[in-house]
Amino acid sequence: MVKTLGDITQELSEKVLAPARAEADELVQNAKKQADALIAEAKADAEKIRAAAKADAENVKKQMQVDMDTAARNFIIMVEEKLQAAIVTPVVEHEVKTAVDDADFLKRMIEILLTEFVKNKGREHPVEILLPKKEQASLEAWFNEKFKEKAAGSLVVQFTDKITFGFHIGEKGQGAYFNFSSGLVEAFSNFCSPRFRKHFFAGEES
Repeated sequence: MVKTLGDITQELSEKVLAPARAEADELVQNAKKQADALIAEAKADAEKIRAAAKADAENVKKQMQVDMDTAARNFIIMVEEKLQAAIVTPVVEHEVKTAVDDADFLKRMIEILLTEFVKNKGREHPVEILLPKKEQASLEAWFNEKFKEKAAGSLVVQFTDKITFGFHIGEKGQGAYFNFSSGLVEAFSNFCSPRFRKHFFAGEES
């Protein structure tokens, strides 16, 4: 039987082209599946990246809020401390100086403290009192008159430029003194500071 061109074409189509077409279809399907898998994987990775970026952004935002709160709190504390230093200490210092610069008040303080020191320490432990040099003219005669007999031999009075107001008192030779000058300012400032902060920086009542 003689094959015609149509027979040959049919045979080629069945034996060559059909399998090739099937294989091509299979390759296309596999390629499509792989592409879909890659796309899905890329989407999953992209979603992970977005989630991580969002989490990082949230963490950064939270940290920024914490930093801002801390900075604001530190600023407020700094302002309070500066206002306190500018108001409390100068006012207290002025009032203390005004009080101890009053000759009668100063003499009364010294008299009470010296009497108690001599009573507690006894005459065998001399008491030393340090006073401002500027007060020597007004206080030296008073000391001699007031304590000549009462504290004879147990009292040493020194006038020094190291003290500008008030006085220091302590046991002679010990090198330690009760500070009734700048020490009074510090003590009253420490006493007044919490009250100043409480009332001056008090929150508004709701």
